[in-house]
Amino acid sequence: MIIFIIPKNSGLAIAEEIINEFKGEIVEIRGEDVPSFVLKLLKENKRVIGITGEDLFKEFLFETKEASLEILKVIEWKDESYIFKKPALCLLGAKGKNLDSLPKNLKICINRKYKELGKKYCTNILKNKGYNLEKIYASGATEEFFSKGIVDLVIDIVCTGNSIKRYNLEIYEKLFESNLVVIGKKDEGKQNFQELYKKIQTRIDSGDNSSYTKKLFENPNLLRRKLVEEAAEVITENPENKERMIEEFSDLFYNILVYMNYTNITLKDIEEENFKRDKETLINPKNLTKSEKEKNDN
Repeated sequence: MIIFIIPKNSGLAIAEEIINEFKGEIVEIRGEDVPSFVLKLLKENKRVIGITGEDLFKEFLFETKEASLEILKVIEWKDESYIFKKPALCLLGAKGKNLDSLPKNLKICINRKYKELGKKYCTNILKNKGYNLEKIYASGATEEFFSKGIVDLVIDIVCTGNSIKRYNLEIYEKLFESNLVVIGKKDEGKQNFQELYKKIQTRIDSGDNSSYTKKLFENPNLLRRKLVEEAAEVITENPENKERMIEEFSDLFYNILVYMNYTNITLKDIEEENFKRDKETLINPKNLTKSEKEKNDN
């Protein structure tokens, strides 16, 4: 029997649609606790899957560096009453202003549930732009910190936008959109690039419109932007933080493989090009230091 761990939130009716397709035990807990609960039961050799927000699962992975859980399925979150049709982590500030109009020394309140997401998608970037940040973490009511003049900026989830209107806030930047995800035990088999390339190809060819890979492939502008963003993440991350560097390189390689699919370039094409270069170098070692112009002139 499968145990389904679902968020204790009546707004996530889609979770009920999923579990109604199966037979099993249902456990309702807070969305942010779903990943750790699933992990604990897996360690007890239980058959278990969890349903939670993509933002909460990503935050869990950042905090724990847990490698034994993965997203089994992404379900498009569509709610017409939401500003972005789904929950979105946003950088918020005073209405009628923007970041450029604020001083370089700022106080920012971050919802504690999104501490690592806020760091990855916002505060680290602001620091690189020269802003000095004093961070305050709160379990909720982050807008109150702004309304009382305690902070200049807020990082929190935006849904309908009612709260930001009430507190005279404005969305300065959308940081991360969240869908619903089904999580479970990660396939323990090691995956090489050829296998990952084929897996990406399968998702692109599938009829699953909720697939993030398929969405990237069908939106070349988004795909190119993600390549630039992931490359920037690799460059700006602290090289001494090996675990985070591995994560950033993995994100970059994934996007490169998707783009290779988009441009109809295979790993074999890359291997043949590298072989050709190696062969040229063996024939004439001076090619290692020659410019492209010099090679063409020869």
